[in-house]
Amino acid sequence: MSLSHPVLSVSGLSKAFTIHQQGKRIPSAQDATFAVHAGRLTALVGPSGAGKSTVLKCIYRTYLPQAGSIILHGDPPLDLATCDEHAALRARARDIAYVTQFLHCLPRQPTVDVVAAPLTAIGVPLPQAREAARIRLRELDLPERLWDVAPATFSGGERQRVNLARGLVHRPRLLMLDEPTASLDRRSADLVVAAIRAAKQAGVAILAIFHDPALVAALADDVVELSRPAEAACAA
Repeated sequence: MSLSHPVLSVSGLSKAFTIHQQGKRIPSAQDATFAVHAGRLTALVGPSGAGKSTVLKCIYRTYLPQAGSIILHGDPPLDLATCDEHAALRARARDIAYVTQFLHCLPRQPTVDVVAAPLTAIGVPLPQAREAARIRLRELDLPERLWDVAPATFSGGERQRVNLARGLVHRPRLLMLDEPTASLDRRSADLVVAAIRAAKQAGVAILAIFHDPALVAALADDVVELSRPAEAACAA
Protein backbone atom coordinates (compact mmCIF):
# COMPACT_ATOMS: atom_id res chain seq x y z
CA MET A 1 0.00 0.00 0.00
CA SER A 2 1.39 3.40 -0.96
CA LEU A 3 1.81 5.87 1.87
CA SER A 4 0.54 9.42 1.98
CA HIS A 5 2.98 12.25 2.47
CA PRO A 6 4.19 12.19 6.08
CA VAL A 7 2.71 14.49 8.70
CA LEU A 8 6.02 14.40 10.59
CA SER A 9 9.57 13.63 9.46
CA VAL A 10 12.34 13.21 12.05
CA SER A 11 15.93 12.96 10.86
CA GLY A 12 19.13 12.51 12.87
CA LEU A 13 17.50 13.62 16.13
CA SER A 14 19.95 13.53 19.04
CA LYS A 15 19.63 14.79 22.60
CA ALA A 16 21.95 14.62 25.60
CA PHE A 17 21.70 16.07 29.09
CA THR A 18 24.48 17.80 31.00
CA ILE A 19 24.79 17.54 34.79
CA HIS A 20 26.85 20.66 35.37
CA GLN A 21 27.58 20.05 39.06
CA GLN A 22 29.17 16.72 38.22
CA GLY A 23 30.57 17.69 34.86
CA LYS A 24 28.79 14.77 33.23
CA ARG A 25 27.06 14.49 29.87
CA ILE A 26 24.32 11.86 29.69
CA PRO A 27 23.32 10.88 26.14
CA SER A 28 19.69 10.02 25.55
CA ALA A 29 18.22 9.86 22.03
CA GLN A 30 20.78 9.39 19.28
CA ASP A 31 20.26 9.72 15.52
CA ALA A 32 16.53 8.94 15.61
CA THR A 33 15.13 8.93 12.07
CA PHE A 34 11.57 8.06 11.06
CA ALA A 35 8.32 9.41 9.60
CA VAL A 36 4.73 9.41 10.84
CA HIS A 37 1.87 9.26 8.34
CA ALA A 38 -1.79 10.23 8.49
CA GLY A 39 -4.03 7.35 9.55
CA ARG A 40 -1.10 5.22 10.75
CA LEU A 41 0.47 4.50 14.12
CA THR A 42 4.25 4.52 14.43
CA ALA A 43 5.49 2.77 17.58
CA LEU A 44 8.83 3.67 19.17
CA VAL A 45 10.40 0.62 20.79
CA GLY A 46 13.74 -0.10 22.41
CA PRO A 47 15.38 -0.72 25.79
CA SER A 48 15.20 1.62 28.76
CA GLY A 49 17.59 4.50 28.14
CA ALA A 50 17.11 4.51 24.37
CA GLY A 51 15.42 7.91 24.54
CA LYS A 52 11.87 7.07 23.51
CA SER A 53 10.20 9.61 25.80
CA THR A 54 12.98 12.10 25.04
CA VAL A 55 12.08 11.93 21.33
CA LEU A 56 8.44 12.76 22.10
CA LYS A 57 9.47 15.66 24.32
CA CYS A 58 11.76 17.04 21.61
CA ILE A 59 8.91 16.92 19.10
CA TYR A 60 6.66 18.71 21.60
CA ARG A 61 9.47 21.19 22.31
CA THR A 62 9.71 20.38 26.01
CA TYR A 63 13.36 19.69 25.14
CA LEU A 64 15.56 21.19 22.44
CA PRO A 65 17.69 18.62 20.58
CA GLN A 66 21.40 19.12 19.95
CA ALA A 67 21.17 17.80 16.40
CA GLY A 68 18.69 16.78 13.75
CA SER A 69 15.47 18.07 12.24
CA ILE A 70 11.81 17.61 13.22
CA ILE A 71 9.68 18.65 10.25
CA LEU A 72 5.96 19.13 10.83
CA HIS A 73 4.70 19.14 7.25
CA GLY A 74 2.29 21.84 6.21
CA ASP A 75 2.15 25.05 4.23
CA PRO A 76 4.82 26.01 5.04
CA PRO A 77 6.61 23.11 6.75
CA LEU A 78 7.93 23.84 10.25
CA ASP A 79 11.16 22.54 11.79
CA LEU A 80 10.28 22.09 15.45
CA ALA A 81 13.97 21.66 16.29
CA THR A 82 14.86 25.21 15.26
CA CYS A 83 11.70 27.34 15.03
CA ASP A 84 11.00 30.12 17.51
CA GLU A 85 8.89 29.56 20.60
CA HIS A 86 5.82 31.33 19.22
CA ALA A 87 5.74 29.06 16.17
CA ALA A 88 6.19 25.98 18.37
CA LEU A 89 3.34 27.04 20.65
CA ARG A 90 1.04 27.62 17.66
CA ALA A 91 1.86 24.14 16.34
CA ARG A 92 1.18 22.61 19.74
CA ALA A 93 -2.17 24.37 19.99
CA ARG A 94 -3.40 23.58 16.49
CA ASP A 95 -1.68 20.45 15.23
CA ILE A 96 -0.15 18.36 18.03
CA ALA A 97 -1.58 16.59 21.07
CA TYR A 98 0.62 14.85 23.63
CA VAL A 99 -0.91 12.35 26.06
CA THR A 100 1.34 11.17 28.89
CA GLN A 101 0.70 8.62 31.62
CA PHE A 102 -0.56 11.32 33.99
CA LEU A 103 -3.35 13.88 33.74
CA HIS A 104 -2.24 17.43 34.55
CA CYS A 105 -4.94 20.08 34.80
CA LEU A 106 -6.12 23.01 36.88
CA PRO A 107 -7.53 22.01 40.28
CA ARG A 108 -11.31 22.08 40.74
CA GLN A 109 -11.90 22.47 36.99
CA PRO A 110 -14.88 20.40 35.78
CA THR A 111 -13.90 17.44 33.63
CA VAL A 112 -15.86 18.72 30.62
CA ASP A 113 -13.81 21.94 30.71
CA VAL A 114 -10.54 20.03 31.12
CA VAL A 115 -11.34 18.17 27.90
CA ALA A 116 -12.62 21.30 26.13
CA ALA A 117 -9.50 23.34 26.96
CA PRO A 118 -7.55 22.65 23.72
CA LEU A 119 -10.50 23.99 21.71
CA THR A 120 -11.10 27.10 23.78
CA ALA A 121 -7.36 27.82 23.57
CA ILE A 122 -7.67 28.23 19.79
CA GLY A 123 -10.79 30.37 19.96
CA VAL A 124 -13.66 27.87 19.76
CA PRO A 125 -16.64 29.25 21.72
CA LEU A 126 -17.12 27.52 25.06
CA PRO A 127 -20.55 25.95 24.29
CA GLN A 128 -19.19 24.32 21.11
CA ALA A 129 -16.01 23.23 22.86
CA ARG A 130 -18.00 21.63 25.68
CA GLU A 131 -20.22 19.78 23.21
CA ALA A 132 -17.13 18.36 21.46
CA ALA A 133 -15.75 17.39 24.87
CA ARG A 134 -18.97 15.56 25.75
CA ILE A 135 -18.74 13.58 22.51
CA ARG A 136 -15.20 12.42 23.35
CA LEU A 137 -16.11 11.60 26.95
CA ARG A 138 -19.09 9.58 25.75
CA GLU A 139 -16.88 7.69 23.27
CA LEU A 140 -14.55 6.78 26.13
CA ASP A 141 -17.49 5.72 28.31
CA LEU A 142 -16.84 8.13 31.17
CA PRO A 143 -20.10 8.31 33.16
CA GLU A 144 -22.07 11.50 32.55
CA ARG A 145 -22.42 12.07 36.28
CA LEU A 146 -18.66 12.77 36.38
CA TRP A 147 -18.52 15.36 33.60
CA ASP A 148 -19.13 18.34 35.90
CA VAL A 149 -16.80 17.02 38.61
CA ALA A 150 -13.09 17.80 38.83
CA PRO A 151 -11.06 14.66 37.95
CA ALA A 152 -8.77 14.83 41.00
CA THR A 153 -10.72 12.09 42.80
CA PHE A 154 -11.22 9.82 39.77
CA SER A 155 -9.70 6.37 39.48
CA GLY A 156 -6.53 5.97 37.42
CA GLY A 157 -8.50 4.52 34.51
CA GLU A 158 -11.01 7.37 34.58
CA ARG A 159 -8.28 10.01 34.68
CA GLN A 160 -6.49 8.44 31.75
CA ARG A 161 -9.70 8.39 29.72
CA VAL A 162 -10.10 12.10 30.47
CA ASN A 163 -6.48 12.59 29.42
CA LEU A 164 -7.02 10.86 26.07
CA ALA A 165 -10.35 12.63 25.50
CA ARG A 166 -8.55 15.96 25.90
CA GLY A 167 -5.84 14.86 23.47
CA LEU A 168 -8.40 13.84 20.85
CA VAL A 169 -10.98 16.59 21.29
CA HIS A 170 -9.80 18.64 18.31
CA ARG A 171 -8.64 15.68 16.18
CA PRO A 172 -5.00 16.83 16.02
CA ARG A 173 -2.93 16.14 12.92
CA LEU A 174 -0.33 14.44 15.16
CA LEU A 175 -1.16 12.57 18.36
CA MET A 176 1.69 11.46 20.61
CA LEU A 177 1.09 8.82 23.27
CA ASP A 178 3.51 7.88 26.06
CA GLU A 179 2.29 4.64 27.66
CA PRO A 180 -1.41 5.55 27.47
CA THR A 181 -2.54 2.20 28.94
CA ALA A 182 0.05 1.93 31.72
CA SER A 183 -1.42 0.65 35.00
CA LEU A 184 -4.98 0.55 33.61
CA ASP A 185 -7.46 -2.21 34.28
CA ARG A 186 -8.46 -4.35 31.31
CA ARG A 187 -11.73 -2.52 30.59
CA SER A 188 -10.13 0.95 30.70
CA ALA A 189 -7.26 -0.24 28.52
CA ASP A 190 -9.71 -1.67 25.98
CA LEU A 191 -11.57 1.68 25.82
CA VAL A 192 -8.31 3.54 25.26
CA VAL A 193 -7.28 1.11 22.51
CA ALA A 194 -10.67 1.55 20.81
CA ALA A 195 -10.23 5.34 20.89
CA ILE A 196 -6.75 5.02 19.34
CA ARG A 197 -8.14 2.86 16.55
CA ALA A 198 -10.92 5.40 15.93
CA ALA A 199 -8.36 8.21 15.71
CA LYS A 200 -6.38 6.23 13.13
CA GLN A 201 -9.52 5.70 11.07
CA ALA A 202 -10.19 9.45 11.26
CA GLY A 203 -6.78 10.10 9.67
CA VAL A 204 -4.80 11.18 12.72
CA ALA A 205 -1.06 10.45 12.56
CA ILE A 206 -0.03 8.73 15.81
CA LEU A 207 3.39 8.32 17.40
CA ALA A 208 3.29 6.07 20.45
CA ILE A 209 5.33 4.31 23.10
CA PHE A 210 4.01 0.99 24.41
CA HIS A 211 6.02 -1.29 26.66
CA ASP A 212 3.56 -4.13 26.03
CA PRO A 213 4.64 -5.95 22.83
CA ALA A 214 1.07 -7.19 22.36
CA LEU A 215 -0.16 -3.60 21.98
CA VAL A 216 2.58 -2.84 19.48
CA ALA A 217 1.56 -5.90 17.47
CA ALA A 218 -2.13 -4.98 17.65
CA LEU A 219 -1.92 -1.25 16.90
CA ALA A 220 1.32 -0.34 15.12
CA ASP A 221 1.52 0.08 11.35
CA ASP A 222 5.20 1.01 11.56
CA VAL A 223 7.77 0.17 14.23
CA VAL A 224 10.93 2.21 14.88
CA GLU A 225 13.52 0.61 17.14
CA LEU A 226 15.78 2.96 19.08
CA SER A 227 19.04 1.82 20.61
CA ARG A 228 20.74 3.12 23.72
CA PRO A 229 23.60 5.49 22.87
CA ALA A 230 26.96 3.79 23.27
CA GLU A 231 28.01 6.00 26.20
CA ALA A 232 24.73 5.35 28.00
CA ALA A 233 25.02 1.61 27.41
CA CYS A 234 28.50 1.62 28.97
CA ALA A 235 27.33 3.66 31.96
CA ALA A 236 24.25 1.50 32.63
